[in-house]
Amino acid sequence: MFYKSAFKDIIYPAYSREPRVTRYRIVLVKNSRLVRAIVQLLADEPLRPQHTDLLTALDVILNRIIEVELMGVRHDCIRLVVLAEAQMIDYPITYNALEIKRRRTAANQPATATDQPIHIRSLDVVRGAVAFYVDREGGKPAGAVIVRMLQ
Repeated sequence: MFYKSAFKDIIYPAYSREPRVTRYRIVLVKNSRLVRAIVQLLADEPLRPQHTDLLTALDVILNRIIEVELMGVRHDCIRLVVLAEAQMIDYPITYNALEIKRRRTAANQPATATDQPIHIRSLDVVRGAVAFYVDREGGKPAGAVIVRMLQ
């Protein structure tokens, strides 16, 4: 299975909170195990120096796109690739595990003063349960397979 959506515009807040616009599309790819959604952003501005408007707003943009198009999709099934200066950068997506809501049976139990270990399955980590964050430091050039799929 292979699916490419058309490019769409998305408006996001710049560092100065002025409106900016970029384009994105979603590509669905099925490998031997599961279907992955690749969110491809087109950056009109250079990604260097590090504090560009797009890099500042990546979390906002990613969560807005997922909320509209991929709500409920598992965290481990989504990738973010930014095309800037003829280079595709693959950014890891993370989340804050403390945002995951406790189950009702656990919520009715009294809270303890000590930290309790919890087990989080990747099936439970979806947008809607937690917000996603872009690991800007972990960005690396996209692999050749990803580049071919997005061209």
